[in-house]
Amino acid sequence: MGLLLSFLPHLLFAYTILVEPFLRLNFYRLTKKQIKIDPTTRMLFYRTQILWEWSWVIVLGIIVAPSSKPLAALGLTLPTPIGWIIMAVLLLGIGLSVVLIRRSPGAMASMQGSLEASAILLPSTDTERRWYAATAITAGICEELLYRAFLIPYLHYNFNVQDWTILAVLSGIIYGLSRLYQGFKGFSQTALTGFAYTYVYLFSGSVLPAMVFHILVELRTLLLWQPVEKKKLR
Repeated sequence: MGLLLSFLPHLLFAYTILVEPFLRLNFYRLTKKQIKIDPTTRMLFYRTQILWEWSWVIVLGIIVAPSSKPLAALGLTLPTPIGWIIMAVLLLGIGLSVVLIRRSPGAMASMQGSLEASAILLPSTDTERRWYAATAITAGICEELLYRAFLIPYLHYNFNVQDWTILAVLSGIIYGLSRLYQGFKGFSQTALTGFAYTYVYLFSGSVLPAMVFHILVELRTLLLWQPVEKKKLR
């Protein structure tokens, strides 16, 4: 058991960069084909995503269980004073962006255009919106634990990466690979947001502000996306 625990972080790292991107790619392709036949497949996609990502947390829990402070080992501590400031600024910024975009027809149209590439996976009914929200919250929690709270210390200690910028770039690229199924645009956008999440994590001394930021970004899409049916009613 001890040998397995010592290798588990390396196995999780290998899974993250070598397996996860291709699993998501295949899952996306299968879902995209099936949705055209059965629209309820979107619900299955959301539910599978939730179970899939929480499985990472179980593995991370096993990894940090021997630690004297397992929560701290996952970055689940109170933020530094600057971390609280960062969180407040992010809350204000995301809220203002939603209000301003919704009040501007041009900005709203531009937002819809940017979301068209992933429209097939975006919700179109109230039930789907609720499950999408649950998926967004899950992504904010689980992806930050994996790609920031686990990955950053792993790169730091196992590859002796000391520079914050290099850590942020590496974390962003690896995180971007998980959205490779969305093409180069999806990869690059995800890598950039991963870069931002990493700096929020490093500056705040806690993974919590990055989680909040991530969840708000995901829910922002839910607030701004207009399904075709609703567009026709406007």
